[in-house]
Amino acid sequence: MPEPDLETEPVGRVDAQRNRQRLFHAARDAIAINGLDVSSLDIATAAGVGVGTLYRRFGTKEALLDAVVLGLYDDLCEKAEDFLESDDPWEGLSEFMMELAGAHRDSRGLAQVTAACDSNSPPSPEVTQRTMALQNAVTRLTERAHAAGALRSDVTWQDIIISSRASLDIEHCLGVDAGPDGWRRVITILLDGMRAPGTSQLHGPGPQSRAAYETISEEAP
Repeated sequence: MPEPDLETEPVGRVDAQRNRQRLFHAARDAIAINGLDVSSLDIATAAGVGVGTLYRRFGTKEALLDAVVLGLYDDLCEKAEDFLESDDPWEGLSEFMMELAGAHRDSRGLAQVTAACDSNSPPSPEVTQRTMALQNAVTRLTERAHAAGALRSDVTWQDIIISSRASLDIEHCLGVDAGPDGWRRVITILLDGMRAPGTSQLHGPGPQSRAAYETISEEAP
């Protein structure tokens, strides 16, 4: 999310914008660690301002968290567009999948929001728009890799999105410690399994987009 040029603003507005930035960054750090269940007081304290300032700058805590999440979505959309320009379709796809997996790892709040898009509670129109933009980008990345013969034909764009969440909750299992970069190893193994030609038959139907969610997306302004 672009930040304002504070040097050209009146003093009072500069202070307001600085407080807004502090709150934005504090909220982003807070949801990364604690998820969306974070208090207004904790955010304001981390930002070095009072709770009243949070409400003056954003109206509600939920509006602040929405702004943070939409900023994270926008970052992913920009990266996806960059990877679509990659000369190597496989590299573009695999690097974006690693970025998406890393984004889920880096922000518990973002991981909660992307999972909530599949719940019975409709997402906001803004989140719907970003979700559709990301789905479109992953579809194009997948199509490029298919056309280049780099991605096995039975792997879909939905498989890519679902697989990006494999990076979550993998630190420990049965006395085994994956280490801080263990998630990268897991994603790399998954990507290698997706490369063409592939030898093992995939069992069951692949993941699908929720029809209800697609209807909501079509009706969103």
